[in-house]
Amino acid sequence: MYETIKASSKYTIKQIFKDNWFDFLNKHKADIRPAVLENVQKIMACGDKDKLGYNLYVCSLCGHTHYAAHTGKSRFGNSCGKMMTDKWMDKAQKELLNVPYYHVVFSPPEELWLIFRG
Repeated sequence: MYETIKASSKYTIKQIFKDNWFDFLNKHKADIRPAVLENVQKIMACGDKDKLGYNLYVCSLCGHTHYAAHTGKSRFGNSCGKMMTDKWMDKAQKELLNVPYYHVVFSPPEELWLIFRG
């Protein structure tokens, strides 16, 4: 039933969706939010020049051409998600003070929630 995937093979999130999405969708369509449907479509179309278009680059000296397919820009895709995370991290780093700090989680008892919410 399941195929063994070699560790060296490039099995991406996009490929997992391409292999399994339509069976999953047929079984669970009523339970899937529109945002999920939209992001899965973006992931599966990512890098497909026929679906999302492309930029064509032509060397003015030799005439060599190169197609650069547009990406899906979904935060869940392998490359787009990484790029979006990196951009978010860069922005967050600029907003933080350049000092040592600690992240502390404070969980007040239920009786005090109203005070902290105010």
